[in-house]
Amino acid sequence: MLHFSEVLSNARKLSIQLKRLNIANDGLRDFISRGMKIGDERYHTHLYSDTKYSALNIPVVAPKFGFRAETVNGYQILNAYFDTLFEFKPNIIAFGEDVGQIGDVNQGFAGLQAKHGTERVFDTGIREWTIMGQAMGGSMRGLRPIAEIQYLDYMAYAFSLLTDDLATLRYRSNGIQRAPAIVRTRGHRLEGIWHAGSPMGMILTSMQGIYLCVPRNMVQAVGFYNTLLKSDDPGIVVECLNGYRLKEKMPTNLLEYTIPLGKPEILQEGKDITLVTYGSCVREAQKD
Repeated sequence: MLHFSEVLSNARKLSIQLKRLNIANDGLRDFISRGMKIGDERYHTHLYSDTKYSALNIPVVAPKFGFRAETVNGYQILNAYFDTLFEFKPNIIAFGEDVGQIGDVNQGFAGLQAKHGTERVFDTGIREWTIMGQAMGGSMRGLRPIAEIQYLDYMAYAFSLLTDDLATLRYRSNGIQRAPAIVRTRGHRLEGIWHAGSPMGMILTSMQGIYLCVPRNMVQAVGFYNTLLKSDDPGIVVECLNGYRLKEKMPTNLLEYTIPLGKPEILQEGKDITLVTYGSCVREAQKD
């Protein structure tokens, strides 16, 4: 049995041969035109959501800070956010290596398994591929998993599932299926050789269909998580590994604050040069 693409390919080859013989065939030309349109609809669209829940359509809500905003470590902002998230969003689950019992290696989930239960915050085996499989399956069934790959370096061990399955699910199902999983990881430390990797090229060039967010601090990370959770697109959030103990002000609207995707944030205006960067590099760029 010939596949659709083979039939269309043979029709185009026949059309070329008929043109060489100066034979016109309007029926064949119309068939090819219709086939190209069908192919475009089936296979060239829906890489990202085009619904009202697209991550690009989420309304922007700025962070709010109290008159005497508490200044805490970055990981404490994440911990307070995840705690509030579990309290008010019953379909949220979080899992990964060391996420449950010890609250992840940087304490973003510290104490949350004891408070919210082992079915919502739990540990997994040391197998990134299966962690992503759980994330994809759960998100296709109505859950909103935050699945942790402990360090960005280890993204490579889940590469085939991320690029072949999660990134392409909507695309290859003509927009029918979706898996809005969030992959949480950390890295981009800009120092050392272990647990400090930054393979952004690998993600950008092979995982189209998954939004990539690299916040410059943990308040910004909260905004990215909220944007992704309000959307029906999958996303990867890379927290800066050297930012967990930097001091930040605690927002008062942890569950509402969002950050628009794909729009640059201007931190300092000038007239001489334009410097574009992200993540941990922002702090380096802002140094005198």
